[in-house]
Amino acid sequence: MTLRTILVTGSNQGLGMHIVHQLASTPNVLVFMSGSSTKFVLDVHPSSTVVPVQLDITDDNSVTAAQVFISDFIKEKGLQASIFLSSSFLKIKTPTAISSAAIGAHSFKAVYEVNIFGTVAVTDAFRPLLNNDGTILNVSSGLGSISAYTRRPAPLVFPAYASSKTALNALTVQWELQEEQKGSAIRVVSIDPGHNRTNLNKFTGGMPPADGCKVIVDAALEKGGKTAVFLNRDGEVAWWNPDFISRIEYQIVGKDSL
Repeated sequence: MTLRTILVTGSNQGLGMHIVHQLASTPNVLVFMSGSSTKFVLDVHPSSTVVPVQLDITDDNSVTAAQVFISDFIKEKGLQASIFLSSSFLKIKTPTAISSAAIGAHSFKAVYEVNIFGTVAVTDAFRPLLNNDGTILNVSSGLGSISAYTRRPAPLVFPAYASSKTALNALTVQWELQEEQKGSAIRVVSIDPGHNRTNLNKFTGGMPPADGCKVIVDAALEKGGKTAVFLNRDGEVAWWNPDFISRIEYQIVGKDSL
């Protein structure tokens, strides 16, 4: 029986750790996690395996070393055929902890370094290992939906963090178009796990990460499914509000210029 091979970044704590925990308790899964698996070693299903890997997505050398390690590992275990022919290799990106102070101070460089540039580096490095029906899962946020800011009361205003998630959603769509043009069946999906109690928000979120990660785990284990979509636990999320965008363009360009 083939293994579903999954790489989870940012998985040493919080949402990422719970994602690995729940995936590893599922039969026939091989999970590479950027952290230690000792916290839940007794819960790993007998047919599944968790392999720790050193990976800092903001360090190009670390990304390269992790790619070589994982590529060599699956080849040595004789998993190359199952990875590229009949099972899914899924990439799930979860953000490294960034202090709420950094987010509130609009530290764009620090936030984008993880949520955008690090994610791009990992995707570029590991995309060649995906089989033709694999999946790339980008962990986004409801704050990344422009549509959310058209409602009143509006969500909390965190320009750096929110805009990075909007940019990540744009990458989801761009990467899906690339896969479509290549003729591959690789899915690219953004997922909003909700407001979880993690180090990112100093544990002030309203949902335990063990619950918030379920929508991500379900998407990771799903066979088939939609691509170029933005999901949360209630279903699909609107990328943007077209009427709102039209009003902004009207205001910027000017009535007499239209």
